[in-house]
Amino acid sequence: MASKVKAKKSPKSTAPRPRRGRATTSRISSKNQITIPIEVLREVNLKPGDQVEFMIDKEERVVLAPIAEAKWKKSLRELAGSMPNLGAEFDYRKERQAWDRKATQTPLG
Repeated sequence: MASKVKAKKSPKSTAPRPRRGRATTSRISSKNQITIPIEVLREVNLKPGDQVEFMIDKEERVVLAPIAEAKWKKSLRELAGSMPNLGAEFDYRKERQAWDRKATQTPLG
């Protein structure tokens, strides 16, 4: 019976592979998602988990800007998450409907 002999693999090169170039474009997926090129993320110092804001400028271009969250907002969010029953008796749906009614009323004048 013939023994199975594994072919020797060629040694891996330690030299870094050349980069293909800087990607500055992306395509919108079927779920309306985009991938921000790593070079762009590095340039503006964005990391996973950072919040961003989308704006439209005067020339109808989409502008993406990081949202700098203040320390007090982060602390407040953490504090609110530690109190599970806070606001349990508050009717959020009723409040939203009241705000919607106020927003649709036209001022007299």
